Amino acid sequence: MCESKHLMRVQRTEGALASSTTQYIGQEACSVFVVVRQEESPISDVSSVVEKITRELKDNSNPERKVKISKYMKTSNLRFIGVELPDIHRIVKTHIKPLKPEQLPSLMGELWSTESFETRLAAIDMMKVYAKKAPVEKALDIIDCWIDEIDTWGICDPLCQPCIGTLLYRDPSIAKTLEEWRDSDNFWRRRCSVLPYLFLCLKANYQPEFDSRILKAVEPHIDDEEFFVGKAAGWVLRELSKRNPHLVRGYIDKNKDRMTKLVLREGSKKL
Repeated sequence: MCESKHLMRVQRTEGALASSTTQYIGQEACSVFVVVRQEESPISDVSSVVEKITRELKDNSNPERKVKISKYMKTSNLRFIGVELPDIHRIVKTHIKPLKPEQLPSLMGELWSTESFETRLAAIDMMKVYAKKAPVEKALDIIDCWIDEIDTWGICDPLCQPCIGTLLYRDPSIAKTLEEWRDSDNFWRRRCSVLPYLFLCLKANYQPEFDSRILKAVEPHIDDEEFFVGKAAGWVLRELSKRNPHLVRGYIDKNKDRMTKLVLREGSKKL
């Protein structure tokens, strides 16, 4: 189990006392931990930083936005504060500016466990930064824990495309982990197994050698009847068709009898 608990380890050295905090990150079915050395961190109290961020989010709450977003994210049981995305980005940027990547996991973990839509988006904003520089496996382990608590595409998608997508771009070997997610009973996890490949399809990132990897990730889901999974598979095909239309047209012609109507429609939109 991923548990929210802190284990203090104190290491005594000759003439000095060095302390570090080992914090378990996530909520479910994981044993992920990260070490944050207190002597390196300006965060003396993670909870107080989380309180400041939460307060600033509430100060930027828009009642109309709160009503609108709660209706739009109707599958979610999270609380909604009603903050516009640019305000979330600005607040997060202000608080993480003085921090090193290795100092982010404890902060992300507490924000995620707050269980509001906006604090989880704030945690994901931090993960976007962390995913670019941190050890790939450590970042993926944290995300793996989070996936079991996803209940809306509004959390799933920003976690997939920029976060897992960045890790996939940095280290192709994590595709093995994503492959393990393909048969999950949790359809959000299945969505997470394919949607990160959207990042590889983007104009700024795309390389022709990605084609086979992308199609391999899409293939298990072209007949998935779950809306959110089929939608993701079609979305990735559509984005790939902007880079290599001939390839995607041929792939669809070959596999259209297997494809759901949703995947076929979404994947063909730009052809």
